[in-house]
Amino acid sequence: MLGHFALMKEDHQQQLDGRQEVMLGFAKEAQSRGEYFFYVRIPANIGPLDRGDRYEDPLQQALLADDLGEITGGGSQLGEGTSIAFCGLDVVVRDRDRGLMVIRRVMRELGAPSDTIIEEYLPRYYEHPLESSVA
Repeated sequence: MLGHFALMKEDHQQQLDGRQEVMLGFAKEAQSRGEYFFYVRIPANIGPLDRGDRYEDPLQQALLADDLGEITGGGSQLGEGTSIAFCGLDVVVRDRDRGLMVIRRVMRELGAPSDTIIEEYLPRYYEHPLESSVA
């Protein structure tokens, strides 16, 4: 079981929520294999099938084409009622910088919302904005 882990975000500590604890575990597993984990958090009310068709399948193809890595999972966070607050993709890559660049490029090309965030957990928590060109 993962213990509580404080992360630095915008100059103040933030306690991880349950989802982020799980993501940190995925990041540690990837790190133990010499790989890098990113969680692509997409603020869109779309279900699993649409998420797969719209984002997961094309991103998976791009990662495989560049021999960078793969999508290892995904999910949705329920919002009010039956709505979906956001959905996300678990991505593991072998080259951090190239992987982040491909994720950003493909998600922009696919028309992901501009407030999509690419979460990185190690060596520290960082939220990479989709629209940023700096890794």
